[in-house]
Parts: sequence; structure tokens; C-alpha cells
Amino acid sequence: MTLSLPLKFKAGRVDFKEETGIYTPSPIKGQIVLKPSEEGKGFYSFTWSPRENTVSGVESEELLVIAGDVAWRRVKSCTGGRVYMLFFLSSGAKNMYWMQDINDDEDNPSKETEKDKEIFDKINGLLQSEAREDKEEEDEE
Repeated sequence: MTLSLPLKFKAGRVDFKEETGIYTPSPIKGQIVLKPSEEGKGFYSFTWSPRENTVSGVESEELLVIAGDVAWRRVKSCTGGRVYMLFFLSSGAKNMYWMQDINDDEDNPSKETEKDKEIFDKINGLLQSEAREDKEEEDEE
């Protein structure tokens, strides 16, 4: 699969309380940008930022992700919307986001759209293929 970077899509942040099992989406309209990092091959900048410059007190969040150490997962237990998690395998850290493009299925707000699936495939395809290439290079040495 050919992937052109940067990858940009609309998403908001989600707060999750483990003790209650409640997902609370932030009402702020946001955007995620995934692009190569200056750190080198296999490193990516994953940035969430508000889409409107008028939102005061809301900071952008930039995460350094390393191919093979992160996964983009769908949170199926959230039934009120389409929530995805950036999961760090080494630390167990979880950052959750809700997809903000419109879902045409009014009866099922958590139903994945074709665009959601495409983004899912692109992110995981990129991060897993980079990790495989790095592993193959290590094996050759």
C-alpha cells in the first residue's frame, strides 16, 4: 500500500475513566497529523491540534511514535461514537481520539465509516511495515 505523508484527519480527544468505564469526548474540533520525524527512519510525529485558532487554553499535543512500538486500535467498547486509541506497546500508555467526520448511519453512531477503515489501515500498515523492515535490516547485519 502506498501512503503519502503527512496523513491528516479530523479527530477530537477522548478522556476515559477506567473506574467507571465512561468515555468523554472533548467538544473541541481537532485534527491529527502523522508525518515523518526529524529523528530518522521509523520515527514519526503524531500531532493532535485544535482546528480552530480561536480555542483558548488548548494546547497541541505532539507525540513521538516509533514503528513497532505503537498500534492504532479501534475501541469497540465505546458505543456512542467512533473512538480509536494510539497504544504504546512498551509503556502501555493510551491516547484516545474520536473520529469527527460525519457518520451517515444515524442509528449506529459507532459504526466505522470507509474513511475510518482507510485511516486505520494506513496508520497500522505504515507502522508495522517500518518495524518489519527494521527487523530485516537487523537480521542481515
